[in-house]
Amino acid sequence: MLGVLLPHELLLVLGCGFIVGGLSGIFGVGGSFLLVPILHVVLGIPIEIAVGSTACQVLGPSTAALLARKVTRVQLRLPLIITGGIIMGVLLGTLILSAAGQLGEVQINDRHVDASELLVMGTYLVMLLGIGSFSLYEVRRQLVGRPVARGALAKIAIPPVDTFSELGVGTLSIPVLATFGFVTGVTAGMLGISGALLLIPGLVYLLDIRSRKAILASLMVVWITSFLATISHAWHEHVDLALTLALMFGGTIGARIGSELSNRLEGRSLRSGIGWLSLFAAGLVLFQLYQLLK
Repeated sequence: MLGVLLPHELLLVLGCGFIVGGLSGIFGVGGSFLLVPILHVVLGIPIEIAVGSTACQVLGPSTAALLARKVTRVQLRLPLIITGGIIMGVLLGTLILSAAGQLGEVQINDRHVDASELLVMGTYLVMLLGIGSFSLYEVRRQLVGRPVARGALAKIAIPPVDTFSELGVGTLSIPVLATFGFVTGVTAGMLGISGALLLIPGLVYLLDIRSRKAILASLMVVWITSFLATISHAWHEHVDLALTLALMFGGTIGARIGSELSNRLEGRSLRSGIGWLSLFAAGLVLFQLYQLLK
């Protein structure tokens, strides 16, 4: 636990929460992939606390973003199916992070490096570089009239299957959706992210769901995932209440404003924005890894 935040620290945390919450409302990606690097690299918060508190903080912006949209009962079907896999994934990811924390330090090039920090920052770097580069590559391909092929997972018809006409797609395999949720959940539990950074590209490119519908489905999954991750990280004492409340307050206001702005942007602009944000966060992570290993 960090204890009481100093006034200047409180203002910084509130500002970070507001900005990231606004980005969450605009792009539907939760914003936690930015918060963990910022809290750890810029504010110097221990990595386990940054991960756990961020996972808890996402509840505020995701709730505000959902309330700004009209969600019908039928639109809950896909998120609830994916959540089945996410539940197990979040538990496993949290256990992996906890195990790395118990391992303590590892020696690399005559330097002693915290195992959990190396695990989280290294995984972040690979994930952010991959998603950011692919998002910008896909937008560029679309601009020149050669769009990237979509729907690889949608073609796998492992029974049982169901039809999701509300998403503009045909039949999808329930086991495939649950496995997709499991992989997302492991990452969410280990890194403290809401999972939307993986969910949206997965829904759009692997399941061939349109960007706006994917963002709505992602927001619903984000809320469920962050709720589960909060319980799991709190159990392992990775949540700082003062930090979380400050982030949640700023993030909730930002998410409400961002959700209104999101309705004015087209899908291509949303995907391009996610790409640049991912690369920006990757830069912060790369800087921290350099400081650790130099």
